[in-house]
Amino acid sequence: MAFCQNPKLAAERLLMRRARRLTMRIRLLLSSLVIATAVFGFNTALLSQQTPTPQMTSGSSAKAFRDEVIAGIPLQELTTEAQSKITEIIQNPSLYRRLPVSNIEVDPEYFILLARYPEIVVSIWRLMGVTQMATERKGPFSLHSDDGAGTISDIELVYGTDNYHLYYAVGEYSGPMNRRPLQGRCVIVLRTQFQAAPSGGTMAVNQLDVFLKVDNAAAGFVARTLSPIVGRTADHNFIESLIFLQRLNETTEKNGPGVQGMAYRLEGLTDEVQQMFVNVAGNVFERKQLRDTPPATSTPKLPIVAPPTTSQRISDVYQR
Repeated sequence: MAFCQNPKLAAERLLMRRARRLTMRIRLLLSSLVIATAVFGFNTALLSQQTPTPQMTSGSSAKAFRDEVIAGIPLQELTTEAQSKITEIIQNPSLYRRLPVSNIEVDPEYFILLARYPEIVVSIWRLMGVTQMATERKGPFSLHSDDGAGTISDIELVYGTDNYHLYYAVGEYSGPMNRRPLQGRCVIVLRTQFQAAPSGGTMAVNQLDVFLKVDNAAAGFVARTLSPIVGRTADHNFIESLIFLQRLNETTEKNGPGVQGMAYRLEGLTDEVQQMFVNVAGNVFERKQLRDTPPATSTPKLPIVAPPTTSQRISDVYQR
């Protein structure tokens, strides 16, 4: 006798399988967009210099946070095209997430470099053999990434200061389980506050706000419905990226020349970005050496000043 499956049960199982596949694609897309731009991790509601902000242990999608970060986006300082792209996403996102506040000890110059040139971190990961992601610098403020698993992203740094970075990203996922590519757009607000660390170095207080718009009605619905799952994936990626940054900073402070040598082995960097990495790594190492060097106790020697020549005035010599 042939087995007769309950039509209602079969339909429910089919729906669940499709939902699981769609959820996985959304997670992959969001992970790619977040890692591609926040691979270097970053930042919370312009943290007040006077009022310390408590550290969040988990992310949040609260409307109050969303309204606050939107109010702080410097739209008036962007081009008309950038304003239009950003506004379309932040006003009606499929998913909003404020990632956990995380503190790491890191040199400010190093942090800013890696925030603006995430391909450095990706190249290090590739050298370590822990990722297949590839990146390509397309312009001074734009980057293309391919995670090697079906997701490609184009990331643009729309606005940046030492404490505030605004990114716009477009991503697409193509896999064997979906008939058409799943496309999404993302706005990422990265804010950082630098504070003195007990060790004498610098602590970076970091938080990231992510607005994701999936260009598919069904996928957008699933993203909103399953936002806790998607959000935890983003939280984990963000925190892990920051931990890696701190370890890279520690390694550079201990062995700057070694990190500089590694820089010349990295693939996928332009000559300009590679040289910036070498220079900043050297600066980080030197600053650490200076912090660890005890102050001199001997009386400093006065500088030797050569007698003025007939063509020099005495005031010129002492104003050097």
